[in-house]
Amino acid sequence: MLIRITRANAGEVVRVRVGDTVELSLPEVPSSGFRWLCRLPRGVHLVDDEYRGQDGGEQGHPIRGQVVTGAGPPGAGGVRRLAFGIVDAGRLPLHADLIRPWEQAPRRTLTFVLSAAPNE
Repeated sequence: MLIRITRANAGEVVRVRVGDTVELSLPEVPSSGFRWLCRLPRGVHLVDDEYRGQDGGEQGHPIRGQVVTGAGPPGAGGVRRLAFGIVDAGRLPLHADLIRPWEQAPRRTLTFVLSAAPNE
């Protein structure tokens, strides 16, 4: 099953099952240098990582293994879409850091708590 979450779900417990895919969408402005990076607990693995500009176009090209689509005007924001596979049951805290790669500390950290039940 696909479970969609956004920054509005930060701090909440999101109920999932082993085998589900969780899609996290977060606003991002690439020209600021900031991008969302996730620290994943054991039991969660990254399935997909892409940025979509505000026009949502399909003019994509890979950047460091990530897909970038939609050009949009310079300085415009878009959405970072991260998809995760749930492989273990338990309480799985997922931390999303808004950070510039050359800086040590994130500007903001959002925590999402996934409560994963075994798939019966």
